[in-house]
Amino acid sequence: MKLETFEIRFDNPRGVFCAGEQVKGNVVVKLRNPMKIRKISLYFEGRSKSHWEVKHGRSKTDYRANETYINELFDLYDAGTGGADHPAGEHHYPFCLQLRSSLPSSFEGRRGYVRYFCKSSINRPWKFDEHTKRAFTVIHHLDLNVMPTAGMPVWGEQDEAVEGCCCSAGNVQARLTINKTGFVPGEPITYTIDIFNKSDSNIDRVELDLKQLVTYTGYSNSIFSSGHPKHHTKVDVYPLLNHPCRIKKNTEEHINRAVCVPALPPSTLEGCGIIDIVYYVELKVNVRWTTISIEREIIIGTIPMHFAGVPPEPPPVGTPTHGAAPSAPPLEPPPYSEPPPSYEESVFGRVEIRDENDDEHTSGQMGWAPSYPVYHYDATRQHFQILPAQPEAPLGAPPAYNQI
Repeated sequence: MKLETFEIRFDNPRGVFCAGEQVKGNVVVKLRNPMKIRKISLYFEGRSKSHWEVKHGRSKTDYRANETYINELFDLYDAGTGGADHPAGEHHYPFCLQLRSSLPSSFEGRRGYVRYFCKSSINRPWKFDEHTKRAFTVIHHLDLNVMPTAGMPVWGEQDEAVEGCCCSAGNVQARLTINKTGFVPGEPITYTIDIFNKSDSNIDRVELDLKQLVTYTGYSNSIFSSGHPKHHTKVDVYPLLNHPCRIKKNTEEHINRAVCVPALPPSTLEGCGIIDIVYYVELKVNVRWTTISIEREIIIGTIPMHFAGVPPEPPPVGTPTHGAAPSAPPLEPPPYSEPPPSYEESVFGRVEIRDENDDEHTSGQMGWAPSYPVYHYDATRQHFQILPAQPEAPLGAPPAYNQI
């Protein structure tokens, strides 16, 4: 085959960009021999989509919604309608796209997504067109320093009566305390769990989960629809603690631990009108046929809080200093433009991004997950470290995904 290489390369090899930045790179075309080509183009698309269905016996109602954020087409090479022999060898066609500052963060969910990709096409006369596709991540920063409740501790308490075979068997009191409300991926959630077992039963398990609750908005395709939006929620759970224990009757137990927040998109998904994200921490204490549950909302951001009174560690020359804490809280948070210490793929894994517009002549990375900023916390110095960026993970088989 004459076409040996056809791919999209970003100047930022991770393919992660902040809203408001420029996406720069090259489309690389390597030909073994000259090939007749009309045009080489590059198409950018950014969109959100939601879709679910509700069954009513043998019928069903579809709910959908879409938003378009980017729809740009660039001609990188144009030889006219008749085409011309493109010379052999390796050729680089540069591109640059300015991202709006209002773009929402990338997100892949079970009933929808916010997805950004670019697709380059080689148009050849009397031949099938060749395509290559690559997705990229957009980060819309959520600065915890401007969230009034981010530094406030979280507290919850529940007292539950435990029923025996025919009468009350006492009660169990559970208490959950979390050091604050706002976190960034990589930062430890420090929590305390207090269990007071005043019942006649033993408690064998205590669980603590981080829950991502996503609300999708859609509109019915039914002719009887009122035109009003409908909402659909899905919950994904990331376990923080699964503690097998034996809290005997009339005893108590206290658990003090810390666990890091995994790579996750920020709360609210600002800029997207059809998908909303809220995070909760839920404590579950299982006793007999009763489950004591305490659920409290937390905030996942992308820029960590800067605490006063912690001396910053001098960074290496040329290293961004966003991770260092100032000696006094600033009146306004500093602008954030440099990349954070590292990016990691979403903890919920990769999805298949091949869609109805991609055929057998479309190549590229089809198993893909958005990457989010992850900070590395130094527990001994109580601040964030600045570490080298992590390399991209190798492509693997994508998990099963209900493509919408």
